[in-house]
Amino acid sequence: MSLPSVTGLDHYIIRVNDLNAATVQYRKLGFALAPQGVHHQGTRNQTLILDANYLELLYFPPALQSTSRFAHYPESYQGPVAVALQTTDSAAVHRELAQVGIHAEAPEGGGRPVHLQDGSEDAAWLNTRFPTGTLGAPDFFTCGHLTRHLVYRPEWQDHPNTARRIEALVVVHPDPLSLRSAYEQAFGRISIGNTGPDGWTLRRGSLRLLFLTPQAFQARFPGIPQPATADGTWFAGSIIGVRDLVQTRHVLATNGVQAQDNAYGELVVNPADAAGALQVFVQESHA
Repeated sequence: MSLPSVTGLDHYIIRVNDLNAATVQYRKLGFALAPQGVHHQGTRNQTLILDANYLELLYFPPALQSTSRFAHYPESYQGPVAVALQTTDSAAVHRELAQVGIHAEAPEGGGRPVHLQDGSEDAAWLNTRFPTGTLGAPDFFTCGHLTRHLVYRPEWQDHPNTARRIEALVVVHPDPLSLRSAYEQAFGRISIGNTGPDGWTLRRGSLRLLFLTPQAFQARFPGIPQPATADGTWFAGSIIGVRDLVQTRHVLATNGVQAQDNAYGELVVNPADAAGALQVFVQESHA
């Protein structure tokens, strides 16, 4: 198995232009929110902690925007920008990337204070960033938590919308099959599944990436506009498994959020109501 130290999905980043406004939107979607944080380098974030993965709303102050790793996005863009892969050893992933011909920069540490009822502690991590565009789309890094207990806390995991976990991430690409060989090189053939003319799926532990053609995306999520991009690629958002889809529907309706049902039994929220990210809710499987 290639990249054996990558065990699944830790979280994904949604770049936002107004953190407080984005926080209001996600509260209306029925998420409980951890306290907002400030990274040591100055960025601000809001996390939505699920069972074993999470969503991160990330804001870059104007002074940091031009030097951020997402500076290639239009200034006005907000929405998903990167996937954080789960690992216990980012240094091992760095070595494994080299073994499959991907030469990444050395792992980099980071941190931020976490404010708890009994005081503040510093969350810390060691990340390895994949070179931009290495796998075509989306962009990846590993998130090696050194203080996991400061992130995955029970008081932040009980959501009114009954959200449990990110079941899949959705990527739109004009030719999804053209990405397959790079992913097969990195993750191994065993991780490639459900391949057809409309797209394919990558699976690795809790990570599931659903690659769709624009036509397949529109068929599954009718009425959801796709932003214009230079190469037609869009990291759209996530499919989130919930304990009780009826309760999810009730929370959205109570909070005035419009959602539509699709032919897959999913409840679809427009990116305009979720800081530029497609959010899809589905009844979790009990299998």
